[in-house]
Amino acid sequence: MDREWLILQFLLYGLMAMSSLLSQFFAVEGLTKTQIGILMAIPPLSSLYANPINFAIATRLGRVNWLKRGVILCGVFFFALYFFKSFLLRLLGMVSFAFFFSAITPLSESVMVDAAHRARKDYGKVRFLGTLGFSVTAVFMSFLVRIHFLFVFVTFLVYTTLLYLVLRNVDEVEVEKEGEGSKGNTVPRFFWLILPVVIFGIVANSFNFIFLPVLMEERKYDVSLASVALSLMAITEVFFLFNSEKLIKKLGFSFLLSSSIFVIGLRNLLVSFTERPSTLLLVQLLQGWTYIVIYYSVITLTRDFGRARIKAQKYFWMAMGVGPFFGSLLGGLLSERIGLLNTYRLFGVVPMIVSFLNYHLLVRLEGGR
Repeated sequence: MDREWLILQFLLYGLMAMSSLLSQFFAVEGLTKTQIGILMAIPPLSSLYANPINFAIATRLGRVNWLKRGVILCGVFFFALYFFKSFLLRLLGMVSFAFFFSAITPLSESVMVDAAHRARKDYGKVRFLGTLGFSVTAVFMSFLVRIHFLFVFVTFLVYTTLLYLVLRNVDEVEVEKEGEGSKGNTVPRFFWLILPVVIFGIVANSFNFIFLPVLMEERKYDVSLASVALSLMAITEVFFLFNSEKLIKKLGFSFLLSSSIFVIGLRNLLVSFTERPSTLLLVQLLQGWTYIVIYYSVITLTRDFGRARIKAQKYFWMAMGVGPFFGSLLGGLLSERIGLLNTYRLFGVVPMIVSFLNYHLLVRLEGGR
């Protein structure tokens, strides 16, 4: 696998680490929880319409060619968010930023998954570079936010510039070439049946990801703690990534998906009972069996879809947008009405109950594929 794609993974997930601090930035700026929820819901919502558009543009212009343009525009609009003060301008800025930001990861990941598969490499170990990029960048941000939040926006612009320079050395990959495979072009019925389960898990997980910095700001914790927490959360994914193929074969898709939803609920519930920063950080260590397990399990599942895998991956990324959208919007609205801690408890108990109910259903569905 080309070195450039590995560097790309590092930088891509570094961008995610920085963008996840937007909720903390908006909280520091004095926005209400509802306003924060609306703004943070825009990037995932944009994936519903931006992903099909971006994949269509990539088919015409070339995937790498479109990525080069997207990363630069993404960096410019993110940087501009710092200077927008009115809620309306921030809303428009987030819409512009989100359109291009939503293009970067899905297009890159679809190539990375196929490249790793063709090279007979364990994608989990390749994806580790993304986890490393997220973690290192989050730690770096913990120092910068203590100086001034502006440095987060400057660093984001630097990362997107580096991404552009790396992509200049990457050969173009035609979208049509990804359609090679022995199976048909129809996405299996099982995939459509598990999508609601996936969305449900991402909703509950995204709530914590978005509102954890808000909780820390509300409790007047050190401003760098949010970045430290994000770094620790990324590091916890390493065990699964390096053992992903073995775990999938041994435990099975149904158990992995259901257990990850249970852990998401457990983590949210425990957060609501923490009283000290150290305890809050310890609870976040459960991250290693949440998002990454859902993501990798489904991505691995789509590898067996033959020519239909690109279509399945496109819709999977759209589903990954629906989850954070509702996690952000509902999280903001509920936090305003019943309080942030009670919302954490709600997003904790419900996923734990549903995970048990869904496990037997998923086993039955998986057996009927």
